Amino acid sequence: MDTEVQTIKDRINIVEVVGQYVQLKRAGRNFSGKCPFHNERTPSFMVSPERGTYICFGCGEKGDVFSFVQKMDGIDFPTALKLMAEKAGIQLQPRTRNPQAAEEKEQQIEKEEKLHEVCEAATAFYEAELQKHPAVLEYLKTRGLAEETIAAWRLGYAPAAWESLARHLVAKGFGHPDIVDAGFAVRSQKRPGEIFDRFRGRIMFPIFDAGGAPIAVSGRFFEKIPGQSGDVEPAKYVNSPETGLFKKSKVLYGFDRARVAIRKADCILLVEGQFDLVLSHQSGLPFAVALSGTALTPEHLSLLSRLSKRLILALDADTAGVRSGLKSALMAIHAGFDVKVPLFAAGQDPADVARENPELLKAAIRTSRSAVEFFLDALRPGTLDNRAYQKVVEANVLPLVAAVASSIEREHFIRIIAQRLGVPETAVRAEVAKRPALPAEASSIVHQPEAQLTFDPLGQLSSLEKKVAMLLFSFGKDSDIHERLAGLVGAQRLSQLEAELEAQAEALRFRFEAEVGEHSSETTIAADMLADIEREVSRERLRSKFL
Repeated sequence: MDTEVQTIKDRINIVEVVGQYVQLKRAGRNFSGKCPFHNERTPSFMVSPERGTYICFGCGEKGDVFSFVQKMDGIDFPTALKLMAEKAGIQLQPRTRNPQAAEEKEQQIEKEEKLHEVCEAATAFYEAELQKHPAVLEYLKTRGLAEETIAAWRLGYAPAAWESLARHLVAKGFGHPDIVDAGFAVRSQKRPGEIFDRFRGRIMFPIFDAGGAPIAVSGRFFEKIPGQSGDVEPAKYVNSPETGLFKKSKVLYGFDRARVAIRKADCILLVEGQFDLVLSHQSGLPFAVALSGTALTPEHLSLLSRLSKRLILALDADTAGVRSGLKSALMAIHAGFDVKVPLFAAGQDPADVARENPELLKAAIRTSRSAVEFFLDALRPGTLDNRAYQKVVEANVLPLVAAVASSIEREHFIRIIAQRLGVPETAVRAEVAKRPALPAEASSIVHQPEAQLTFDPLGQLSSLEKKVAMLLFSFGKDSDIHERLAGLVGAQRLSQLEAELEAQAEALRFRFEAEVGEHSSETTIAADMLADIEREVSRERLRSKFL
């Protein structure tokens, strides 16, 4: 194993990392809990603090701290390695033997580090500027934000000037290319060689990566630059462009803070705007996330599916909100999510409700209806005649029903739709059957298994082989136990068994530790198992002699 990777593993407490997602209890030398990778009632997930590994005897998932973080946060190995290295206080070195490639990799790492530095410096600048603009602070408070919330989410303000941030960053030692590449400035077309701020006169919401570091921003319009033409209406929100750190299709605002809460609540609240997100958290709904300047994507759903399959779409109560919600709901249902939608008063969004009364927002979330039932009502204005309404339902609601995996649920929705439209259930059922089973954009989404057969690496082994296998992988080849095993079953058979079960070595170690339990000792249990093996070998030899 790579020495750098091993050093990180040695310094990281895997129980501490896993414990952020799973409630663990001491089980002898190890820890146990309910598996985060499949739904189960009885804990079958084990973590070894000594070896830095985990395994689930329900679904077979296993690995180390890196694979765990990868699966839980939906990130690749380099990202997981970087996060764990930072946690362990280790500076990573370029990971290639090719000198040219190593140099390129080192340059890439340096570039990303520089972008991180720019993002952090810009975020700190916006935070400081907010304190200099009492009118902006007052506005945030009128929107319902507490001072603690403003500070916790590192909200800021981009002054209504052309070059305030750019000049500040240059004075900090950053070059124009770094500022532009990080997405905070734009090159001037009229004055070559100069740059100006991308965000001006805007309330700034930093967007963070999985590790909680700022990588982008979303700016909400507050005021125009003095002297700027009033003919052009500025966009309400302006988001960072895609950079070396920020990919809109893969990033969810608030995910770094919400992921643990999502796992604990087994529920995801997806909102549309920054104010919606921050006020949801402030209102006691920490499992909320928001999109970052893009529609819901398969990458977003794949990321969320690792944490929960229950999704609540908190939509703006307007036509645009309903339209985008339909697309999101269809994609999510196809991906295996149970999708519900809360009902808000006309013209309100989650932020409006939270500002009025946080308890009302909580109540709306608790009483969310299935997406099918919600859109049946939302898509019927009072002026729409029955025939037109039927066409709307056919086009928009039936695809949702067709996407539902459970046949029981589909029949439930078919009955509701038939009653609502005043048509036979058979007619609705026939139309649902015409819908495609799975759209291409949803085919790559990772599904979380609801239930699986129990994973048993010893299932095909005899009682004798089970005991031998557990001892074989729990003690080194230089141990007395290994020597005794070779003497009892034969060196050839022992080597054969070792080769056959190498892939299950870690599972076998966990099995042996479970046999040891909390109060016994390894040597005592090993001695008992060796005695059992000796008796079984003797019985087999005796049977073969007389048969």
